[in-house]
This record gives sequence, C-alpha cells and structure tokens, in this order.
Amino acid sequence: MQEKSAKKSLILFAIIFSLGLLVIEAIKINYQVTNKYGSWNHYWEHVRLNREKPNLAEEFDTARDAYKYTVENSVLYMIRDGDYVESVTAEVVYDDIRSAEITAERIGSWCNLDKAYVTVQLDTSFNSIPDLDKCNMLLKIQDEIEHNLSELYYGSSYYQMFEQYKYQPRDSIEYKDHYLWIEYTQRCTFTAGTTEYSPDTYMFSVIKNNRYTIYNCRESHGEVVKLIKYDTGTIEADGSWTSDSEKKKSKDTTTTNSSGKKDTDSSGSKDTNSSGKKDTTGSSSGSYDPYDVHDYDSADDFADDKYEEFYDYEDEYEDEDEAYDAAEDYWYDEY
Repeated sequence: MQEKSAKKSLILFAIIFSLGLLVIEAIKINYQVTNKYGSWNHYWEHVRLNREKPNLAEEFDTARDAYKYTVENSVLYMIRDGDYVESVTAEVVYDDIRSAEITAERIGSWCNLDKAYVTVQLDTSFNSIPDLDKCNMLLKIQDEIEHNLSELYYGSSYYQMFEQYKYQPRDSIEYKDHYLWIEYTQRCTFTAGTTEYSPDTYMFSVIKNNRYTIYNCRESHGEVVKLIKYDTGTIEADGSWTSDSEKKKSKDTTTTNSSGKKDTDSSGSKDTNSSGKKDTTGSSSGSYDPYDVHDYDSADDFADDKYEEFYDYEDEYEDEDEAYDAAEDYWYDEY
C-alpha cells in the first residue's frame, strides 16, 4: 500500500515538474518574442510579410530611388513672363536616422528621411523691386513648387508601398529586420546673384554678403500687406547667426563693466550729446525712456506714433521710411 502511494506521489511530482518546465519555457519564449518584436501580433505580421513578400526591402529601395529621380527631373514650376525666374533645380538628399541597430535580442529601427531641396535662380534685376513685392511674388512661386513636390511624394510608388505594407499599430514597415518609418521635408531657396531670399507667410529673410535681414510679415486675405523689420545680423564663419542687437548689448555690457559706472553729468542725470538730440540708445535699464516705449504694445504702433520724432531729432535718417524702421528697431530693443 505504501509502495503504491509512493509511486503515485512520484508520478504527480514528475507531472508538476514537467508542467513547471513548460511554463518556464513559455515565459522565456514570450519574453524573447515580445522583447524583440514588441508584441505577438507584430511577430505574426513579421512572419506573414516575410512569407508573402520576401523581396519587399529591395522593391522598396528601388521605389525610393525612382521617387528621387522623378523629383530631380520633373518640371516643378512653369516659368512665366515677368516672374524673374531663370531656372529651377531640385535635389533629394537621403538623411536617414538610425535610432537602433538590429541585435540578436531586438529588432532594429530607423527612419528614412528624404529632404527635397529646390533652388530657384532669379534674374538679378529682381533685387531692385520693393521687398514687399518680392515677398508676395516668391510666396506664390514657392506655393506652386511645394504643391508639386507634395504630389510627387504622396503619389509615388515609394509612399504607396509603405502605406500598403506598414504595420498599423506602429505605423512602420517591416524592412530588413527593422521597424522603418518614412518622413520627408522640403525647402525652397531663391537666389538672385549673391542675394538669397527665404519667403514665409510670417517671416521673410534676405541674405547678402554674409549679412541677414529678417522681416515679420503682416498678412491679410492670403497676401502679405506689410513687412516689419525684426532683426539684422551677421552669418559667422561657422554658420551661426549673430544678431546686431545682441552684439550691441554685449558691447554695452563690456563697456559698462570696464568703466564701473555709466556716464553722468554734474546733476547725476544721463548725459545728452552736444547737438541736444534725444538719446535713443540703452534705455533697457528703465532709468531713461525719452520715447515712452513701454506705453506701446507693438513695434508698429510705436513707430506709427513716434517715427516723426525720430526723423526730426536724429540726423542720420535720410527719409521718413528709414526713421520708421529705426523706431521699430528701437521698440524691439527696449520693450
């Protein structure tokens, strides 16, 4: 009787031990699959895609190169009389981002980033027309080019293939044992001789001889109606942009620190120049504000009200337009 009982216990132990080994093995397999593929669903998608479309990666690469060739050889803009356009050239640059390489334990991931750069060469006579007209003209040209670029990208077999075979929950395609997603950016640059223009609905920048000028754009009903000078500066040798106002502040700080105090007259008030002009510099401390700049909420409101004073009191402005721009610059510096 005892022998039968011992046998049953041994059999029961063997069964429990075997089940334990199976559970441990199942946990191990589940960990390996979910760690590498993220989920069992994605693993089965991986198996299905490799069975049904074993050459997907090669076909995808071919489609990408075809998209690049199409963009670089398409007519992105139809040149018209009076638009100052001499030529339009395009280049697609692959700038792939590899965030994780494939390992034995984990599937890799990266992004195919396609950058479409378009250069529009303008006749140098374009430089002589007013900046506001330049901005509106270039915006219309740019809109047409960007529309055509978007149609080429989203209509390409490259993009369509990605949409067809991507794994929806991750929004990525199975590609050479990687999770792959795709993105594209576009940039349009206009050049007229040595001058470069970059138009936008909100900003318009002009670069010439390593000097830049940036305007804020006031838009109404789809058209820029006013340009407000926002910043000027220098493009340094390393490609960085240094604002004139920042240089001025740095210089003023250095001068103040080296002297130990600001210049004052015998009564302790801020010095004025010999011509009797109002001092229009360095009022950020709040100690002297001859134009009441803090009473105005915007640069153009301030300039509308004060530009005549700038023109009357300051000798260096050739006309009222220049004084208006200076008043706006003053508001940005001091507010």
